[in-house]
Amino acid sequence: MRFLLSILILMQLLSLTACRQGDTGVTGQLLFNQQPLGQARVEFYLKSGNERSSSPFSVVTTDVGGVFRASLPPGNYYLIGKKKEQGGGVNRMLMAEYPQNPVVVDEGFSPLAPLELKEIGFEGAIHSDGQTEVRGQLFADGEPLPDAFVYVYTRGDTLTGPAYGLIERTGEKGYFTLKLSAGRYWLAARKRHDGSRVGDPQAGDLNGVYPHNPLILEAGEKRQLRDWSLEPVTREAKQRRLAKGMFTPTTTWLSGRVIDEDQTPVAGIYLFAYRDSRMIGKPNFISMPTDKDGRFKIYLDKGGEFFVGARSTFGGPLEPGEWVGTYDVRPDHGVDAGSDQATDLGDILVREVW
Repeated sequence: MRFLLSILILMQLLSLTACRQGDTGVTGQLLFNQQPLGQARVEFYLKSGNERSSSPFSVVTTDVGGVFRASLPPGNYYLIGKKKEQGGGVNRMLMAEYPQNPVVVDEGFSPLAPLELKEIGFEGAIHSDGQTEVRGQLFADGEPLPDAFVYVYTRGDTLTGPAYGLIERTGEKGYFTLKLSAGRYWLAARKRHDGSRVGDPQAGDLNGVYPHNPLILEAGEKRQLRDWSLEPVTREAKQRRLAKGMFTPTTTWLSGRVIDEDQTPVAGIYLFAYRDSRMIGKPNFISMPTDKDGRFKIYLDKGGEFFVGARSTFGGPLEPGEWVGTYDVRPDHGVDAGSDQATDLGDILVREVW
């Protein structure tokens, strides 16, 4: 009887301990543009920064009011909120780390201050003086153009790619405001059907440079831009441009398939071939985006040793939400390609980075 009583007491203590551990955690709310953000991920990590593992310790999802409740055992956690918004011509990567990390879980549920997520990729390298600005409105086929991107470049030799110093998305009626400083600028604008901020414009996407480039501003000037309409990219124009570039078919190429961690083919990935093993700067050769089966070809001018990587965009630093990977049969990501030959690289794994 005493033994049975001891077992019952021990079971009660274990049950109370489990309840106590299950009754600890945090509650909070995610916002974007000061509005509740529903169906967003809230991730909790045990470490921060470069020490952070690829998989979170715990993940919860916000409700329609942007509110979350996470049950966590006592300890310190690093909280990150994120959401990928796709569809309807808009593609946004929203993310923010909780500024008071680490979050301490001790007793009960601790309420956290609301966390405002930011759209990734809008930081830019141009700093505003707080007084100089440019306002404008984009049109297409005579109608205001919302959710397009306006790119500000500090050089006029190329108005494509990630060399822009500032980027702004147009509002509901196509309006935009650029916070700048005195200087000389070149403007371009694009709207892609998939809502992406970067990437090679496809046939049917809208594209255009500001017709009165360069834009020269004095300190404190407030300029109103007019007469800026975007035109569709035609299939013929795109083919002519590609025929002059590094996508031109040759008799030497690398081929393969891009997959994710579930072995599913990934479309829309660019493959890069470098002659330099450091794989930095502009690649020597680039593939067209992978097709629906994840297939690609990188056309080369001749055989040799190449180092191969993969990204869902090209140029600029990696940003959260991108898919990246490397050819990993060799530790240095290299492959030897023969002239006038097709070299099959097999499957290349990509992961979405945050």
